[in-house]
Amino acid sequence: MCSLQEFFSTLDGLAPISLSHKLIELGDYDNSGILVHSTNTVKKALFTLDLSDLAVDFAIKNGCDTIVTHHPAIYAPIKSLSQESASEKALVKAIKANLNVISMHLNLDVAVNGIDQSLAEKLCAKEVEILEKLVKNCGYGRQFIIEETTLKEYYENVKVLFNCNKILCYGKEDSKIKSVASFCGSGSSTALKLLENGCLTADLIITSDMPHHALKELLEVEKRVILIPHYVAEEYGFSKYFANVNLKLKNKIETIYFLDERFK
Repeated sequence: MCSLQEFFSTLDGLAPISLSHKLIELGDYDNSGILVHSTNTVKKALFTLDLSDLAVDFAIKNGCDTIVTHHPAIYAPIKSLSQESASEKALVKAIKANLNVISMHLNLDVAVNGIDQSLAEKLCAKEVEILEKLVKNCGYGRQFIIEETTLKEYYENVKVLFNCNKILCYGKEDSKIKSVASFCGSGSSTALKLLENGCLTADLIITSDMPHHALKELLEVEKRVILIPHYVAEEYGFSKYFANVNLKLKNKIETIYFLDERFK
């Protein structure tokens, strides 16, 4: 058992909330930190990418008092709450069950060993460059070298690495790939900005949730694109964060992990 603040300090030590604050100062929007404070102590915590109805039910069933998410449990300002609302149901249920809810979002994206770095490592990155550096060794977007291969071969390997057949690929299958730029989450706007500034030179861009206009712009300049489902791309890094938090906690509390199979 530990206090809520002690538990949050452990989370913050691996993904400092100050990184989120810095990004907000630079014009991004985020809502990370302790978003629901129901109890002052933590005995058992559930880690889950999203605060979903299934995740909250799982936490309650397993006797948890705290939930840690990656995506903010409260994102936009809320004027009212209803358990009939699909977007608010899980939050209302968590509050009624006296659960603490903590979200570690942009700070975890850009942290050392965070979501973005983990994605690049999973993609077999070598000679990694941070494209939008925030502070030392922290930032968003990774550009890196891979062993030369064809787009088709690399695409097939990515599907195996993530054990996912819902991954999409755009470009000539036999085109050669030597360099990759990866962006966790919805990174197409950042990719286009870096491309315009001359900072994005990679043959292949990998991200999630790309709108058609961004895909068209990248294909027009002969970039190749692989789109990994958002949940799949970020869950890998979040599960690593869960493991690292456990090492820091040294068995002070019990922790469990919720994997939402609907998105796999």
